[in-house]
Amino acid sequence: MIDGQAARPLSVLVVSYRRADLLRRCLDSVHKHLSGCRVLVWDNLSEGSPAVRELQSEYPGVEWVFSDSNVGYAAAINGLAARTEDDMLLLNPDAELTGPLAKSRAALQQPRVAAVSPKVQDDAGGPDWDVARRKQTVLRSLVSHSGYGKRLRGKALSDYYPQQPGAVDGYLSGCCLLISRSAWNELGGFDQKFFLYGEESEWQRRAHSNGWRLILADEADVRHAAGGTMAGDPLAERRARDLLRAGQAEMLGMSNYGPGAIFTAGLNVLDRVQRSHRQDRSREKAAAKARAVPGKPSILLTSNELCQGGAERQRVLLANELSRRGYPVTLACLQHFGPLTPELDPSVRLVLTPWWQPLVDLPTNDAVLITGVTNTEAGFAAGWKALNRHGKWLAATHEPAEAGKPTYGDKLAKVISRSDGVIALSPRHWDAITRHQHLNQNHFIAPNGVPKQQDRGFTPKKPVRLGMLCRMVEHKNPHLLIEALDELKDLDWTLDLHGDGPDRVKLQAMAPENDRVRWHGASPGPDHAFQTFDVLCVPSRAEAFPLVIVEAMARGLPVVSSAVGSVPDLLDNGSAGVLVETVTAAAWATALRPIIEEPARLTPLAAAGARRAAELYTVDAMTDAYETAIAAVR
Repeated sequence: MIDGQAARPLSVLVVSYRRADLLRRCLDSVHKHLSGCRVLVWDNLSEGSPAVRELQSEYPGVEWVFSDSNVGYAAAINGLAARTEDDMLLLNPDAELTGPLAKSRAALQQPRVAAVSPKVQDDAGGPDWDVARRKQTVLRSLVSHSGYGKRLRGKALSDYYPQQPGAVDGYLSGCCLLISRSAWNELGGFDQKFFLYGEESEWQRRAHSNGWRLILADEADVRHAAGGTMAGDPLAERRARDLLRAGQAEMLGMSNYGPGAIFTAGLNVLDRVQRSHRQDRSREKAAAKARAVPGKPSILLTSNELCQGGAERQRVLLANELSRRGYPVTLACLQHFGPLTPELDPSVRLVLTPWWQPLVDLPTNDAVLITGVTNTEAGFAAGWKALNRHGKWLAATHEPAEAGKPTYGDKLAKVISRSDGVIALSPRHWDAITRHQHLNQNHFIAPNGVPKQQDRGFTPKKPVRLGMLCRMVEHKNPHLLIEALDELKDLDWTLDLHGDGPDRVKLQAMAPENDRVRWHGASPGPDHAFQTFDVLCVPSRAEAFPLVIVEAMARGLPVVSSAVGSVPDLLDNGSAGVLVETVTAAAWATALRPIIEEPARLTPLAAAGARRAAELYTVDAMTDAYETAIAAVR
């Protein structure tokens, strides 16, 4: 019973990372003060995971999830929340309960209360109710990061309350946060564009704007070791700070010139003016330099965001492999992070900075910038080159060539021509993008690659299971493929379409209705999608280098594709897959009929594709090509 009411069931959710000793202390405190509550722990993969696994036998009553990667805090909490229907206590592994949270649990049972936190004992100094913060603004966030927030407590520029609040109009710190299941069900889970930090405050902002309340309970039943899971490792501390800053920028509203971008500009000023920030920068730069292999330049990669696209996935794979080879690597996102963030190795520094702020600390002056060819990335590169006179810039093109006209606008092409070299995806790709305009005298070829995969082999069978995996935009032509198959109603086939995008609803409406066609929506990756089909179809009217083809070839899936962009190079001019020369429904129907009638025709093509992918389109081969370009421009 709580205040005369039956206590609602409470599940304790903990996301662990690195420190098994802190997690043990946390779990012991839960057992002492919240015995009878269900406890779920998600361990994000780290060098500390083996020690965390050893705790499983000590705590058999805990429900454990051991992730095979570090998926971030938001995704981990969402994963745990899906396993329970109770109210939830989100408890940091470096937090220790000192009481039963009776007042907090009672407050959570009040009408329209979304989240409650107790007061928190920590070593940061100041009142134990500083876990509650006022509404965030750019100026308040900058004042807080400067360390003057507490001194200006109660002033308009500070996010610290002048006295202990009850109701909170900003947010509650997430180290010990109780969340109502009703509010969670209504509002949805954490936004997974936040990898670490910011997701709880963004969720609370949604709650507040939808009429829910945030409450600080008048009890200090938790002790918190701030930064405990990162303490003692300068680079881990830097990564945590980078992610904290990015989360704050996203929370404020990240766009090219939005509040989040103004916030990051202010942080750059603080980093270069305030003594404590300068000292942190020097210490972290020295730690990064000490880990670098002598003679290797610093590598700075850019991406607008880490969304589920071929170019973005290539950036992550390249960053990870260059880091493994001893280069100090930084990846700068110019707009947002994204769903590929968990795939980035922790050794790669990840920062969020708008294109007009090319101020990224690198451990060595000898540096190479590798960007895509978008307006934002070219603008970033131009600014970076102006600030780093000895730095080199490689512009890696991933855009399909425009038919009959220049691919890039005149201004963008002029900026590209000032780079130290352009990287194209294949000889055919380079020829196509330079057919109508000059880009650079110096160019290199670096095909995209994927990690080595198990060739699952192709077994001819009926029905022939066809499929697509792509971003659903009109030029990908799923409606054209369905139209082609509509002409083959007499044959035995199915079609599974995976992917989401801005045109999905329109494309579904454009496609002929057919009960053998299934639209699945977003897919977490190739293996998930490839479980539903055996033959990949790529009916696009324009492509540069469709990475999904390499993903399929590497796994032994046969490919049927429009003969656009680099596809003829990928499929060895038809020796490793089926090429459809004319991108029309009639041409696709003509190409598909014989292989649906006799799927054994695809067996030698699938085998040839698997051999070709293993030889030419691996991450090692891609990185070798980039290393050649890096060495050439230094």
